[in-house]
Amino acid sequence: MGTATPTVQVTVTVTDSSEEETPRRFSRAELEDMVRRWDFDENEWACQDLLIAAFPQAASRWSEEALAEMHTMDLLVETAQHDPQTALEMAKLLLNTAEEHLQNEEAANQLLGWDLYDLLASDDMLPLLVKELKYDDRLACQLFQSAYVGQPQEEILNACGRLGEKDLQRKLLNLLERNPFSHDEIELEMDEE
Repeated sequence: MGTATPTVQVTVTVTDSSEEETPRRFSRAELEDMVRRWDFDENEWACQDLLIAAFPQAASRWSEEALAEMHTMDLLVETAQHDPQTALEMAKLLLNTAEEHLQNEEAANQLLGWDLYDLLASDDMLPLLVKELKYDDRLACQLFQSAYVGQPQEEILNACGRLGEKDLQRKLLNLLERNPFSHDEIELEMDEE
């Protein structure tokens, strides 16, 4: 008997990865739950997707491809150009849903310092926002007692002064004074008399 030469057989299975898996679609309730928990492991775009699910009429202005290219901030700002009231309702939905996390610096910075920043500081939105703040104490607390205070709050306070809403300005300043988080001092515009 001769010595047999050992042989090794290797089987390679190649899968076609050219077709990407369709991304999972989440229901509005699932998206609200993600934002409420501030957990984006399953969907990093949960805030934007929540706005699209909750405001399909506003989102219908853009194609799916255009929406996929937008950040939450872009969606809010561009909606405000056509429909400021809807943009305000969108902002309130995000704030109300993530409300428990506004005391968390990372979440507050993401929401107020990025996603809502341009909308809240927009000259076009400020009169509507000031009007809403006169009656919406929850929104006032969300904006002025969160872990993020910056340019948007300063713009809102100065808009109150320009619009003759001194009582509202004092109320918001009072909320800001009771804010437990450190922040830069707000510079108020001087009244022109």
